[in-house]
Amino acid sequence: MKALRTPEASPTKGAYDELVTGQGTIRYHWQALLSVVRSLPGTGFAGRVERARLQLVEGGATGIATPDGAPPVEAWTLEGLPLVVSPSDWRLLEDGLTQRARVLDAVLADIYGPQRLLAERVLPPALLHANPQFLRPCHSPDSSSPVRHLVTYAADVVHMPDGSWAVLADHTQAPAGAGYALHIRRTLARALPEAFRAVAVRDIGPFYEQWQETLAELATGGRGNPLIALLTPGPYAQTYVEQVFLARALGMTLVEGADLTVRADGVALKTLEGLKHVDVLLRRLDSAYCDPLELRADSTLGVTGLLGAARSGKVTVANALGSGVVEAPALAPFLPGLARHLLGEDLRLPALDVWWLGEKPALDHALAHFDSLVFRPAFEAAPSGRPAPSVPDADRRALYDNVRAQPSAWLAQRRVVPSVAPSWSGEGLRPDPLILRLFVVARDGDYTLMPGGFARTPASDPLALPGRLDGQLRDIWVLAEDDADVVIPSSARFQRLAVQRGVDLQSRIADNLFWLGRYTERLDNTARLTRAALSRVALGPMGPRDQTELRQLTRALSDMGLIGAQEALAPPDSMLLTQTLTRFTADGRPIAETLRAIKRLAASTRDRLSADMIAALDALLGAMNRRLAAARGDVDRQLAALDDLIRFVATFAGLSQENVTRGAGWRFLDIGRRLERSHFTCRGALSPFSYTPLVWESAMRLALELCDSTITYRTRYLGALEPAPALDLVLLDDSNPRAVAFQLQAIHHHLAELGRTTGSTVDFAAEPHVGELRDAVMMFARDERAWRHEGLALAQLRHALDRLEQALGQLSDDLTRNYFSLVPASRMLGLPVV
Repeated sequence: MKALRTPEASPTKGAYDELVTGQGTIRYHWQALLSVVRSLPGTGFAGRVERARLQLVEGGATGIATPDGAPPVEAWTLEGLPLVVSPSDWRLLEDGLTQRARVLDAVLADIYGPQRLLAERVLPPALLHANPQFLRPCHSPDSSSPVRHLVTYAADVVHMPDGSWAVLADHTQAPAGAGYALHIRRTLARALPEAFRAVAVRDIGPFYEQWQETLAELATGGRGNPLIALLTPGPYAQTYVEQVFLARALGMTLVEGADLTVRADGVALKTLEGLKHVDVLLRRLDSAYCDPLELRADSTLGVTGLLGAARSGKVTVANALGSGVVEAPALAPFLPGLARHLLGEDLRLPALDVWWLGEKPALDHALAHFDSLVFRPAFEAAPSGRPAPSVPDADRRALYDNVRAQPSAWLAQRRVVPSVAPSWSGEGLRPDPLILRLFVVARDGDYTLMPGGFARTPASDPLALPGRLDGQLRDIWVLAEDDADVVIPSSARFQRLAVQRGVDLQSRIADNLFWLGRYTERLDNTARLTRAALSRVALGPMGPRDQTELRQLTRALSDMGLIGAQEALAPPDSMLLTQTLTRFTADGRPIAETLRAIKRLAASTRDRLSADMIAALDALLGAMNRRLAAARGDVDRQLAALDDLIRFVATFAGLSQENVTRGAGWRFLDIGRRLERSHFTCRGALSPFSYTPLVWESAMRLALELCDSTITYRTRYLGALEPAPALDLVLLDDSNPRAVAFQLQAIHHHLAELGRTTGSTVDFAAEPHVGELRDAVMMFARDERAWRHEGLALAQLRHALDRLEQALGQLSDDLTRNYFSLVPASRMLGLPVV
């Protein structure tokens, strides 16, 4: 390991150095950690951090999913060196932020209640009514307002050059990042166990337990085991993965607006077992989008009538709707006065040098010192500052004119210089600027601060968009002083719960799991069919048998809708057919589109799949995309990539069998796979049996190859190919996991179990279809003349396959109607027949 170097000068002039004192010595609270870093064996600290980063990337923690299924955009990376905070500094932060939370909660209670602060001129009316985050429908001057508006609160904090602490931004709308804090802590504990043994770091786990208890106490109706849900904007939100982590940490259900409905008795979760009353919603959706009825009418993310249900006390929303109003930077200059007015206390965390320009003295001061100040929009929760000295002359004049024209829309402040802390680089330690994200939750009539959090080194200007989670994130280690820092969770959370086996599965999740199963199996089927065709092209000059089989395969590809009819009619040895098959893995073609659909569905069901399964899926999907991109135009590489695709599906199937509880979600996942496999066997693997003239030997060989049953057939029947044994193996053999009868029996069993657990049934009888197929196969066994000349046996087989395909299509529709869309079956209207 390269020697640690002590930075002699900070890269940010005048910044507070977290590691080094003014005398050039290491601060005492960093010394134990640095000793551990120096003593690590092998590749040392760099190797540990690299493994931790890889673990986060493979688990999808650092990425943002995209709607088009493209590889996720990396939002942040892990900095392995934590920020160590001394107990004395932490006490200042704890006192200051819990007090700040009390002030903001009291401000919210007044703004959406009696509005005495406006009447008494403590707050200027323009500061409130010009704020787009002030939601007038949330104003409840009577007693129907929430008991506590601010349940959770986060603050971006900076260490000032003089060693004091100051709040850069308040997050009261839907504070983000607590899920990342816990995940980063767990990842670092796994990577650096020696450091956690050597340094007395306060545990952040009890904070989440206290959070759970607070939410349970907010439940309406006083139920012993309330249903608490986390309302998310969906899988394409920037912090969706963090929301999944948080929902798991707090033991709550992750829901989207479409999963919820408002009824007379409150908000209900739409599940397969019916509507379940929701007691508390921890929202991560901005207030304005939560209710299209009373707030933003164009929102498709919220729940119609949610504000009315919250107003009537039938559901608790945390934080209360409209709480984003106190995020406005323009409120900061008034917080010292608000603290004295509302709490009778001085504000413990010093206010920044900031002025709201809606008041004439502040405007005159800002214009007089225009060239030395930073100007920010007054009502944006995470505004980007514009330092006047660095703005070009023309833009500076425009900025000056804008400030003069609309002074109440602007805020002026002095430049803030954040502290610097060591970051690991290949050459040693590098000082980087830091903004701390700290979290507060209501508890026992007051607030409690998480003894940790994370610090962020932004990707660009530290003061531009302070609320954004990008750049490098690192853990915050708060040193424990004594045993009193170890918090013992109260026994209130231990309740006598009835043992149950069912699970409340949202209809949307059931639908997504069903299609995840279908798309993964469709990927396998497409890869097998394409591999069979491409492997014959790769052989070079083809004999008559290979040409016949290739014609049948291209017709099967056309029947499955994978290539056009014109391409399917191309001669087997033509350049057109070769180009068609070698372009099959290109972007925009069926395999790439199916992979995108799988990735999209996996993202939307992330909270229902195990961490191991998600990590495996992300890694496999990433590897598949890279293999397919590298294989374009190369037949050998494409065949290798198709082999990998088939192995990927096999891995997914194994994970779904061994890592998913046999509940309703797993059943829909498996039904999707079984239904798609049955459809492929009828339409794809057995399609050569529907062609005229029928080449029997080729049709049987392809059916066995595409159903992965060639070895079993050879083991049983040596080398002789006959229709009855071949068709029995791929259609009727219930010991063959590729046989149609195996799929139909599994579907029948799943539907019976779903009917028993949910009370909603879908009629699908497997035995009649298996019986029809059995009768057709038996005809092949009786007399060779019955099938050699495309006689009655073949006609009966084709008829049975067609009927089965129709039944499978009807089954998919019935599942959608009964379980996913919850729409009753249509009924014919008309007068009764007399």
